[in-house]
Amino acid sequence: MSGSSSVMVVEDEKELASLFKAFVEKMGYDAVSFTDPLIALEFFKQSTKEFSLILTDLRMPEMSGIELAAEIRKLNDKIKIILITAFMVDDLILSESYKAAKINEIVQKPVKIAELREIISMVLQE
Repeated sequence: MSGSSSVMVVEDEKELASLFKAFVEKMGYDAVSFTDPLIALEFFKQSTKEFSLILTDLRMPEMSGIELAAEIRKLNDKIKIILITAFMVDDLILSESYKAAKINEIVQKPVKIAELREIISMVLQE
């Protein structure tokens, strides 16, 4: 599916946002990145670009990755969402907000590039 999919990266750490964007582009996807989830959400609402995947950090100022996912789900219920977090995944999966946001996959920080490549490919092929 690479080449035909657009990916939005939302990560508040500028260096990581750039790294994830470059990685996704190296996989063959069109990508945009944001360090502010509110700006990312506004861009998503107004963009003519059709995104296949949102790759978002969990903890960000202003809005969490789960809150961002929930807002995007209201606009597009079919979009794939991967959450990146340094927190305990088991605790997160049990939370009601996580369930409501319908996150497709979680990637644990520190991110292993091979694992991220595999998860992105798998999620986009679902």
